[in-house]
Amino acid sequence: MTEKDEIKNVWLAIIAGGRGTRLFPHSHDDCPKQFCVLDDENTFIQATARRFVALGVKPNRIVVVTTNSRQTQLAAEQLTPHKIITPNIIEIRSSYGYAGSMAKAAEFIYEHDQDAVIINTPADQFIVQDENFEDTMKLAVSSAKSGQPTIVGVKITDEVIFRGCGHAVYDPEDDSFCKVVKGFVEKPDKKTATKMLREDNSACNTGINVWRAEDILEAVKGYQLDEEAEAIANGEAKGEALGTDELMALLGELRLAIGSFAWYDCGTLKALYQISAKTPNHKNATLGKGYIERVHCYGSLFITMQGVNLYPINAEDVAVVLNAIKGKIVIAVVALSESQLVRELAEDFQRNEIILTNDYSVKARNNIVIDTNFSDEIVVGFVGVSGYVVHALKRPDGDIDITVSRNLQKIQNLA
Repeated sequence: MTEKDEIKNVWLAIIAGGRGTRLFPHSHDDCPKQFCVLDDENTFIQATARRFVALGVKPNRIVVVTTNSRQTQLAAEQLTPHKIITPNIIEIRSSYGYAGSMAKAAEFIYEHDQDAVIINTPADQFIVQDENFEDTMKLAVSSAKSGQPTIVGVKITDEVIFRGCGHAVYDPEDDSFCKVVKGFVEKPDKKTATKMLREDNSACNTGINVWRAEDILEAVKGYQLDEEAEAIANGEAKGEALGTDELMALLGELRLAIGSFAWYDCGTLKALYQISAKTPNHKNATLGKGYIERVHCYGSLFITMQGVNLYPINAEDVAVVLNAIKGKIVIAVVALSESQLVRELAEDFQRNEIILTNDYSVKARNNIVIDTNFSDEIVVGFVGVSGYVVHALKRPDGDIDITVSRNLQKIQNLA
């Protein structure tokens, strides 16, 4: 039996809950991040499924966990063309959390295959699928099959990215292929991150885990998973029914398979910019199928929408994002360096269907929305930028033009 034949006997659980508020308005309640466009060919969840099918997982052994009816609908629409069967899309309460979702996936899979080995993966990552990724996954599967629950880690050398991740720590003298996990460090501060990088005894936890179904079910045996999730959903308790750290502790000794493949969790617009194809001269990236005409723009991400013409002028190191949400055109102009703050706009919109933050801004100033002939139909938010002007115009023929420009003269006057 070849290594690829062994992978064919493995199940895949794609955990597809969550909202992805830091990618707002590209991601929103009606279309969470995992179902958003990633590139010209895939959404995030489609890329995830294709990644593991290419590794050797059979489509009918892929289980997708969602947390509401809209996610279930989108999962079916996007994944059935890839031969993933709808009975394998299971909907659970959001109160189970990521750890609880993995446990519920194991319950479902165990009913069909008591010898199952399961790869668990988030639905919203970007991974360069090279030989190193494939070798690392095969190593993790082999370890799990021997009864050792194994997490997949990756080496990160960029300190900024390193600080935004959780990390599994191991003994630097451990020379085994899959190292024993000694502990976890979640999003270290600058001093701790620098120390950990120099000591080189940790790996970023990708959120990809591999174990036998029977091992995780034995670990959570006697745990009131369903009762606690229901209590949280009904407002009778707080927190997750089963936290990820708690689950890892219940599993006992964990192993770590370490790769050096390119991995991004795509949690922000900046991360999305980093993985997107860019123009060679001006390093601009564009997603979506709307018309765009850039003028003097550099190092920026533009996410367009059909039926709208976007004209960015002098945009630099920003994301300009357009999307149709609940009958409105939502426009966000976001400094890539401050893209973590986008969730504040998302929370405003979720509550009120209009952005109510101070001056339509988060950590931004001196931006202008010019009154238009359809102002009631647009919502504009600024994050971490100064001196930007947004003008939207609906033509008599129904076409919509949106201009987003940086007012250089105003910025120079303020300096």
